[in-house]
Amino acid sequence: MDIGAWTDKGQIRENNEDSFFAEKDGCVFVVADGVGGQNAGEVASGIAAGEIGRYVKENLESLKPGSRQVFECIDRGIFLANEKILEKSAENEEMTRMATTAVIAVIRSRTAFISNVGDSRAYLAREGQLIKLTEDHTMANQLIREGRLTEEEVQFMAQKQIALNMFSTITKALGDKDTVEPDHFFVDLEEDDILILCTDGLYNEVSDEDILETLQRSKDMDAACRTLTDKANAAGGRDNITVITIRIGE
Repeated sequence: MDIGAWTDKGQIRENNEDSFFAEKDGCVFVVADGVGGQNAGEVASGIAAGEIGRYVKENLESLKPGSRQVFECIDRGIFLANEKILEKSAENEEMTRMATTAVIAVIRSRTAFISNVGDSRAYLAREGQLIKLTEDHTMANQLIREGRLTEEEVQFMAQKQIALNMFSTITKALGDKDTVEPDHFFVDLEEDDILILCTDGLYNEVSDEDILETLQRSKDMDAACRTLTDKANAAGGRDNITVITIRIGE
C-alpha cells in the first residue's frame, strides 16, 4: 500500500483541532475533528485518534477475519476513547463539553472496514469515480433522510450560506453522550483503489471532481495529500484540513 497523510490548520482558524492516526506499515487509520464551538476540541480529537488507533492495532491480529469481530474491535476502541474524553471533560472546566468526530478504516484481507461518528468522511476512488462511503451525522443530512429537504436544496443553501447553524450542527460525536453508536460499512478492495479519510475542511472546499483529478495526477499519496490541502487553502481554508489517502497495491 502507498499511504499518505497530512493535516493543516487552514487559513482562518488559530489552531488545529484535527488529529489523525496513520502508520506507513499499518492497516488502521483514523481521522478526527474536534467539534467547532466546543472547548478543547484538539484534546478530544487527539484522544479519539490515539486511543482508537492504538486499541484496534493492538487487538486486530488476535481476531478472526470475520467482519463482525473487526467491527466489534472498532466499537470497543470508540467506547474507550469516548469514556476517556468524558473523564477529561469532567476533570477540567476548560474542557467541559469537548467532543470530536471520528472516521476509522481497517484494511484486512483485501477488505476495508469503515466506521464513522459525525461528519468526517470516507471515500473510495475507483475507475474514474469518487464514491462516498459514509453518511454524515449532521442536522442537514438528517433532514434529507427524513425527506424534509433534498440534496439539491441543501447544496443550494450551502452555496448561498443559508442556515449555516444547521449545516454545522453535529448530531452524533464522541464526548457528547455516555454511549456512541457508529455507523459501519465495508467494501472489497481492488488493485489501484484509493481510500480517502478526511475532515470537512477538505470536502467543503474542494469538489469531488477536483479531489479525484488530484488523486489521479499525483505521483504518490503523500503528494496527493499535500496538493489536496493546498487546494483547500487556496479555496479559502475556512476550517482545519486533514486527509489520509491509501492506494491499494497488488
